[in-house]
Amino acid sequence: MDEILRIAKKYNLKVIEDVSHAHGALYKGKPVGTFGDVAAMSLMTGKAFAIGEAGMLVTDDKKIYHRSLACGHYERNSSQYIDEEELLPYLGLPLGGYKYRMHQMSAAVGRVQLKHYNERMEEIQRSMNYFWDLLEGVPGIKAHRPDKNSGSTMGGWYNPKGLYYAEELGGLSIETYIKALKAEGVSSSAGGNIPLHTHRLFRDCDIYNDGKPTRIAHAKRDVRELDKSIVIGEKINRMSLRVPWFKKFHKDIIEEHAEAFRKIGEQYKDLL
Repeated sequence: MDEILRIAKKYNLKVIEDVSHAHGALYKGKPVGTFGDVAAMSLMTGKAFAIGEAGMLVTDDKKIYHRSLACGHYERNSSQYIDEEELLPYLGLPLGGYKYRMHQMSAAVGRVQLKHYNERMEEIQRSMNYFWDLLEGVPGIKAHRPDKNSGSTMGGWYNPKGLYYAEELGGLSIETYIKALKAEGVSSSAGGNIPLHTHRLFRDCDIYNDGKPTRIAHAKRDVRELDKSIVIGEKINRMSLRVPWFKKFHKDIIEEHAEAFRKIGEQYKDLL
């Protein structure tokens, strides 16, 4: 963010923060979502800060706030909500084709959640960091988290991952490692989503009937050849795995899960 903000200031650019997976996180002691001109975050059911559906926009810029209302609150524009002089002559009709109003039930749940937001984020932090502290020094698996003295945190730890080092376990494949975890009762899977450039939609699908794959339909060359350079993107699912997401500090349960990882790290030779 330091470098992004520096460039934005130099060229007078607006900064939009996507905080979708980072609810409650700090960057060098400051909450994410407060660096740019505007920030947005998803609040769907699976997130750390969940209200059922929809999301939240955060800004301290009154002009951005009013224009967002005018665009997102389809046909609900009035001077009761919007007092920006430039917009006032156009109120009463849709100023955008979007209907981004959150339904009242989710809004009510969200307002209650906000009262407990900080304490819930702190409990997730405590739980996840305790889990990783227990695994310090265990071969094959390492925490994916900021340094403890950096002032930065992982917030709600949405969909947490661990870093996998097969070379520390005699080359044990991540598939075998995950199979062993499941045998111990731990839910896990490799990496995250598949690298998009390997998906057939971006390789050979002709979406608009151009007679050739859409991705290269208007290109001067076959840009798919450039995919060969995305080495890390293709390796990511072999370098990381999903770990349990502890939202509550249930010490015994966290220790039981950590013990499963430790057991595999100490007895990996039996799996080769």
